[in-house]
Amino acid sequence: MFEPIVFENKKIFAGDTQPRNVGSGIIYGADLQAGSVLASRGVATSATKAKKSVTFTGTPVATKTVKLSVNGNEVTYTIASTTLADEVAGLKAAINADNVLKNIVAATNSAGKLLIEWKETGSAGNDMVIVVTVGDGAGVEAGAVAVETIGQSVGDELFEIVDSDSGTAALQDPVGVLLEDTKAGKSGAIAFTGEVDVAELKFAEGDSINNFLKALRKIGIFPRTVNE
Repeated sequence: MFEPIVFENKKIFAGDTQPRNVGSGIIYGADLQAGSVLASRGVATSATKAKKSVTFTGTPVATKTVKLSVNGNEVTYTIASTTLADEVAGLKAAINADNVLKNIVAATNSAGKLLIEWKETGSAGNDMVIVVTVGDGAGVEAGAVAVETIGQSVGDELFEIVDSDSGTAALQDPVGVLLEDTKAGKSGAIAFTGEVDVAELKFAEGDSINNFLKALRKIGIFPRTVNE
């Protein structure tokens, strides 16, 4: 009989002691919850800039406004036509002309999709907060902010949730367990050995512990049923 050890308010460890091997890495692709079983994407060999996007839909109404801010730095754009692509291009130009924003991001667009790229490489840009406020009667809607590219530096080790159906062989092999909820592009604590509570483990859709039990044991991660 044993009780799990609590880490960051999540019951992950199933033994009486912490795992011997805990490290960290950059989470790639999507936000992940504590308990996610990870595979390694390897070490970044080139630096990239963080990029996020917002997709607009609808028919713009001239003279109405759209406001967009990045990390609290806001620009206001006044709609000039009823053509969506033209107005997203206009918003892009307003961002690139703003005295503050032009120094921290670069905007581009593809039809109704606005893309905002952090100017410096590395993970700092992964934290950029983009807020879009569409004025009343503007005729357009802004979709959710989406991650296009994770910012990374050379030497960053990247991890993703393990997936038995992945077309990338390395992503089919578990290497550790995430110990805290971590957003894409951020560094999270990872257990590479130890006993873990099987009920807390999380996998890609369609996968379960049955897909990876033997592989986890081979690397020194031993899933247990708490109070078994």
